[in-house]
Amino acid sequence: MTKVKVCGITNLVDAEKALEFGADALGFNFYPPSPRCIAPAEARAVLQRLPEGSCNIAVFVNEPKEKVREIITHGELANGRQAYSALQFHGEESQEYCRGWSMKVIKAFRVREKKSLEGMEQFPADFYLLDSWSSGYGGSGAAFSWEWLEGLKTEKLILSGGLSIENVGEAIRRIRPYGVDICSGVETRPGIKDHAKLKEFILAAKGA
Repeated sequence: MTKVKVCGITNLVDAEKALEFGADALGFNFYPPSPRCIAPAEARAVLQRLPEGSCNIAVFVNEPKEKVREIITHGELANGRQAYSALQFHGEESQEYCRGWSMKVIKAFRVREKKSLEGMEQFPADFYLLDSWSSGYGGSGAAFSWEWLEGLKTEKLILSGGLSIENVGEAIRRIRPYGVDICSGVETRPGIKDHAKLKEFILAAKGA
């Protein structure tokens, strides 16, 4: 069954509801310009209240490795338990940058045209997240052409960008990705989730 990642988590209630509705992973955004950015201390306060074993992903954009390590270390919970299960790099990070981490790596690619996918599979990452291109590093809210994915292996793909309750089932049936990623499509405003939409989206994705 396709995994569902809910990104842009900024508070405990949204995190708990996402897990209650069946989300497989939660994304915590540490990119300061983003309206969904959460401070490391605030993230840690949320993570301490989540059930052990929840899959929590720390999202970074072009951060120095030292800063990433600092935030990850800050996220350690009781008994030295690591709060984060994976790192997502959503900027222009190089192949070399993506090597050598002690946890799984998701490398995001902003897809503007089919050529945006060239060289993707050479990156040393466990998963590749495909988002629609925008002038910044946030999602545009629009889907890119799924036809561009024809011929690609999809078992390591996480599909993002313009997904909605209405189209996520079609996307999963057509592309067969490892997972889907939702953020703005289930929000009342940036960083605050609409719980009814969140539940509908997860149900639609799981039922595809």
